[in-house]
Amino acid sequence: MRRSAKWAIGLCGGLAVLFGGLHHWPLASARIGVALDQQIAARIGLHAQRPARASLTLLPWPTVRVVAFDVVDARGASAFSAPVARFPLSLTDLIVGRLVPIGANFSKPTASIDLDAALAATAKEPDDDAEPPLLWSHVRVVGGVAHLVSPSRGLDALIDNVDGSIDWPPAGAPMRFALAANWRGQNGTIQGAIADPRAIAESRAAPVSFSIASRPLVFSFDGQWGGNARAGFVGRLIAQIPSLGALQRLVGAGPTAPLVRDSLSLEADVRTADASLALENARLALAGQSFEGALTLSRENGRVALAGTLAADAIELAPLIGAPPALMSAGAWSAEPFAFAPPNDLDLDLRVSAARVSWLGHEIDDAAGSLFCRDGTLTAKLLQSTAYGGALKGQTTLARRADKLEAQVAVSLVDADLGAAFADFGWSGYRGRGGLELSLRAIGRAPADAVASSTGALSLDLEAGVVDGVSVEQAIRRSQRRPLDVDRDLAAGRTTFTRAHARAALANGVATIGEATVDGAAEALKIDGAVDLAQRALRLRMAATQTDASGAPSADAARLTILLEGPWSAPAVAAVSPSD
Repeated sequence: MRRSAKWAIGLCGGLAVLFGGLHHWPLASARIGVALDQQIAARIGLHAQRPARASLTLLPWPTVRVVAFDVVDARGASAFSAPVARFPLSLTDLIVGRLVPIGANFSKPTASIDLDAALAATAKEPDDDAEPPLLWSHVRVVGGVAHLVSPSRGLDALIDNVDGSIDWPPAGAPMRFALAANWRGQNGTIQGAIADPRAIAESRAAPVSFSIASRPLVFSFDGQWGGNARAGFVGRLIAQIPSLGALQRLVGAGPTAPLVRDSLSLEADVRTADASLALENARLALAGQSFEGALTLSRENGRVALAGTLAADAIELAPLIGAPPALMSAGAWSAEPFAFAPPNDLDLDLRVSAARVSWLGHEIDDAAGSLFCRDGTLTAKLLQSTAYGGALKGQTTLARRADKLEAQVAVSLVDADLGAAFADFGWSGYRGRGGLELSLRAIGRAPADAVASSTGALSLDLEAGVVDGVSVEQAIRRSQRRPLDVDRDLAAGRTTFTRAHARAALANGVATIGEATVDGAAEALKIDGAVDLAQRALRLRMAATQTDASGAPSADAARLTILLEGPWSAPAVAAVSPSD
């Protein structure tokens, strides 16, 4: 035979083999459906349906191609479907006439995943005789869509453009996975590894690691899965969230979920159990503030609970809680409704301590406090601190009341430099030490309503001190010789006193002075009247009497009455002597 003829025969044979290898040889779709169902159902409890068509190609690797691949759960609801699926086959099994897939490639699949059902499945005791779910050595997904639901968490999310792979070559080797997807306009990737997938399948402990990388969240975990939801994960967790508000919008959380919407980063030893998460040796950075401590986060019946203890060297409250609401508008109390109300679905029980706490230019040292929230009532307690050289304690409670906000405030400041305290809040005319106690309750839709409803009490005790810019003693002496010129005779010099005491009761926005006395070196002063907080006006009467060296008034002591009345920004001042 001529050489050319041999080449022709060889070429024709090669083309025939190539054609036979690339040709889609039709297979009985019912048989393929049964084979796939036996493999899938025995391992993960789902059932493969009969595909529309099935075929076999031998090159480049023996592969079964099916059209309209569908897997359903026990209720018959679709759990996974793909227009086209390819299943590479085991060569050793193919030689003996069996079609056994060793991998799977899905084009544009759709998966429906019930997270609650998956969590419940992991909580079941394993069947010692059950075969581990070793389905395929690799899975490839291109252009997929995942529908995640969790009725208990109110989650219904659609993740699209899913591309990725899961590789598990031999049964005893680690499983590795890598996925990329888009969720609500945000691209992200998930990567990880499971050291012993068979242990996971048999509800035994196994080392795991995984990470998430996206614009709103960077997350990594390296540790161990305990075998079921109750044993959970134990390991080291690192997370960075540039904006809690952005992440909240991404996951579709309710508008009241976080109290703080700024950045967060976290590194901690983590342990999960069912729906709870415990963080130990945690380093937390929230809105630029650094904390260390331990936290526990849990979710039950639609409620989120956060408890723990945190410590910091310094805390700046403004980035955490923001500026206070605008109380004034156009020279009057604002009628704009309060924008904040405590969340109904968040339970807090936090203990916080810091060497220094500052807010809007005011500072306290060695502070220890707590933050408690439940059923729409938020309570912040300052258990101890040092302020202006004295001991400061306080408590603020905010609560929802229909469409109104109720506030209760209690403050106690003991043996402090009140001159420095008053100067910090705008009045620098006093120098001295003392203490004060304040209790206040108010309710309303807006600051104007709240002030008009306010009730409470105030007590003030001052040690020896000086009031600059006013001289009561000089005004008394001059009133004996001539009519008093208030601007010239009263608003000059200074008044020195040995002690002062005041009590006031607040009702319906009006503070009424029940008792107020000032004992000076040469005069005694008694004050009565009221301050109308709602109208921002005052009406005070101050009766001054000359005293002797012992502080007692004599029979012929000079007396002077000073009246203040009008808006507290510019009250009218009048002096009346007994001779007038």
